[in-house]
Amino acid sequence: MQDLLTELSQKLNINESQARGGAAILFKAAKDKLGSAEFQRMLGSVPGLDALVQQAPKSGGGLLGGLASLAGGNAALLATIVSGFSNLRMGADQAQKFVPIILDNLRTKVGAETVSKLENTLRA
Repeated sequence: MQDLLTELSQKLNINESQARGGAAILFKAAKDKLGSAEFQRMLGSVPGLDALVQQAPKSGGGLLGGLASLAGGNAALLATIVSGFSNLRMGADQAQKFVPIILDNLRTKVGAETVSKLENTLRA
């Protein structure tokens, strides 16, 4: 995972804490959407990923999170991501920049087919 965190820091001009927190938030969101078993099946072979997910900062939730959870599905997921990135002093636009870097990095570890499934799941 350190290679991904370094890449995120360098390409996005952010500190390592922001890179770690942002990546953890996005991987946790994927795990929440896929379910633990499917997430483990798809990405369990990636060294350090479980530890990173456990480091995901807690999102504040608040009114935005509460309203989004009523809408369910992706609205709640997006609210969690936006809230988490906000706590890291980054916006939703920064979160979007993480995704292609993470996906490219994962391709070398789990293959294009798994990355494509992950990407499609998160868009659905």
